[in-house]
Amino acid sequence: MYTMPTLKDLLPSKLHDVLERANICTIKEISILSINEMRKFTNLCNEDILLIKNIVCHHFCPKIITSDLLETDVRITTGCDALNDILKGGYRRGTITEVYGESGCGKTQLAMQSALNNWQKGSVLICTEDLFPVKRFEQLKKGLLTYNPDIDYGENIFVEHVTEAQDLLSCIRVRLPKLLTKHKPALIVIDSIAAPFRVEITNYIQRAEELREVAVTLLKIAKIFDLAILCINQVSASFNENVELLPSLGLAWSNMISTRIWIKKTTSCIDVRTITCDNTVKSKGEVYIREAHVMFAPDVPNSLIKFVITELGIIAI
Repeated sequence: MYTMPTLKDLLPSKLHDVLERANICTIKEISILSINEMRKFTNLCNEDILLIKNIVCHHFCPKIITSDLLETDVRITTGCDALNDILKGGYRRGTITEVYGESGCGKTQLAMQSALNNWQKGSVLICTEDLFPVKRFEQLKKGLLTYNPDIDYGENIFVEHVTEAQDLLSCIRVRLPKLLTKHKPALIVIDSIAAPFRVEITNYIQRAEELREVAVTLLKIAKIFDLAILCINQVSASFNENVELLPSLGLAWSNMISTRIWIKKTTSCIDVRTITCDNTVKSKGEVYIREAHVMFAPDVPNSLIKFVITELGIIAI
């Protein structure tokens, strides 16, 4: 299990003891106190204080990412070319991407298609609601452009099923890092992130702490192992007349994600035979059109694509 180093681990023992006696025990205090203030509290010389501040800055301050780095960043495919285009290549490594929407809008379809299209690099699917839909997986793999019936596409796709928040925490803190160290997949999918936290509980403080720990741990994993994380989220009713639905888990969770995509049902229909040029699509008749909206992202504008769901997966129109 990966753990962040503590001040005691990083600082020379004599300096750490002096800080403890002065009751300066947190990274925040070391960061915001001036040199004069720390000298007053600890009687340390300027050189020692600068050494402490430099160590803390080096190990705990977030790395600066410029726009140049974002442009050259390697993306992870979503499995849908149109969605890749509006995301400038797909899901960004080192971040959490959230997909939310009402039941039956196509969230799980996108999650499975994303995992399947990254089968060569490897994917991890953590299911928190239903068991892994093996039958649907067998249908979707036939929609791959390079489909070969002799290839085992599930060989590099690892599936775990958990239902409780504590089980999810245990999975991502202990079992997941071991798997990532050995196999180095490119994508982690959690479907859904909300289910373990929407059970009937009364201790909302504990729920918030567990949710924050899950988010922080996922971000650490994404950074350390240089992979993308896709979290499927449920929706809640909105009291705002101008907003139809809101993603679950509130503002605390929203602050931890980098990209948010809303999948929305529409009342428009289309015949799938009008958008395909071969006879491999078996679904016939009209299907409802869905929309995928990029609600926010650090490096792409708000935009949308329209798509339908067929037996072979998501097809943009």
